Amino acid sequence: MTGMWGPLGLLGGAVLRGAGCGTGVLLLIRPPAAVLWWLIGCWLMYQAGAALGTAALPPTARAHDRAARVRLLRAVRRLGTVQRLGAAPGHHAPGPLRDHLYAAAGVAIRWEPKPGAAVAVLAHLTGSLLTLAGLVAALAVVDPSVAMGAGLCVALALGLVMRPRGRRARDTGRAGWDARRRASRTVTLLIGALAAGAALVPVLAAARRPDAAVGLCSAAVLLARFLYGLTAVDLTAVRHRQVTRRHLRQVERAAVPDGGEPGAAPAGIVVVPVRPSRLGFADLAENVHLGALGPDESVPERLPRTVRLCHLDALARSLPRGWRTVLSAEFSGGVDLDEETWRRIAAARISAHLERSAATEVLLPGEPDPFLAAVLADWSSRAGVRVRRFAGPEGAAPGGAVPEGAA
Repeated sequence: MTGMWGPLGLLGGAVLRGAGCGTGVLLLIRPPAAVLWWLIGCWLMYQAGAALGTAALPPTARAHDRAARVRLLRAVRRLGTVQRLGAAPGHHAPGPLRDHLYAAAGVAIRWEPKPGAAVAVLAHLTGSLLTLAGLVAALAVVDPSVAMGAGLCVALALGLVMRPRGRRARDTGRAGWDARRRASRTVTLLIGALAAGAALVPVLAAARRPDAAVGLCSAAVLLARFLYGLTAVDLTAVRHRQVTRRHLRQVERAAVPDGGEPGAAPAGIVVVPVRPSRLGFADLAENVHLGALGPDESVPERLPRTVRLCHLDALARSLPRGWRTVLSAEFSGGVDLDEETWRRIAAARISAHLERSAATEVLLPGEPDPFLAAVLADWSSRAGVRVRRFAGPEGAAPGGAVPEGAA
């Protein structure tokens, strides 16, 4: 439900704010009877829109963050099947794939700005533009030429906000930082001048229309406020989200065999990777189920056999945030694990897959480590799961495993 009502709440809040401001100005331009009560209604409408937007923003941002993380986790899970069941040679080189995994995990999932950070930027931009559109529409009732002058200033300010970055602004190091800082100061000054110009247009019109002077001056103040507020819009988070999506698409494309379905594998078969992935950007629960469970689903409740076989409850109790502890000290609140614990988590992934899918066969690329051997022995004795070895396209153990430390 969050994925649907969150964006609708943001849009609805922006529409209410714009309608409240535009209607208030229109009431001041052509005051009806009991105008004070109508203005109170407009104020309440604006406040309701602000409250709705504030309430919808955090869950919408979290939903975007989770969607990016789940996409990456599921792509990693599919990679373990695709690259070990004979994907075409050169389908994706390990080097570029490693780069895409690192960028998607780092930029998209845990480092700032996350994908959800772009939601706040877009919400602020949309709300400001809808409010400015409502004010321009109210001015059009008085004089279309006044609305056209104010609208031109709004359009120029929007062009400055959405401008592409210059060549120097793309530089790294001190030179790039100085270039971006100079560009930011310049844009702030230009938008400030446009805000003053947009406010001046209705003020001059008020001199010709004394009957609508109160409404026109109110429109001038609101235009200046919301137009200058565009200087706070920083599209860095939006550009990061675009980069994130590109890297995620590359990883997902690597998980799609030519002419096949994403991560297609024979029914009832679990493939054990040569080198299990160590996903430092994900927490303990996600490292076990690799995006197969929902955000509110508990691993102990959904995968009780896996938790018992791999002693995961004791591991979760030893971590500072339990199942939600990120498994890399590189991230805030995260911890580093030793080799033995990572082997236990790798065995838990295979067990979780068996428990979720009711698979009947496990393909091994080589001799399993003691943790995985114990897990497979339990599944073989109690559920009749068959374990056998497999070889790569040319008779050798397949390689091309998902790079360790993807984050």
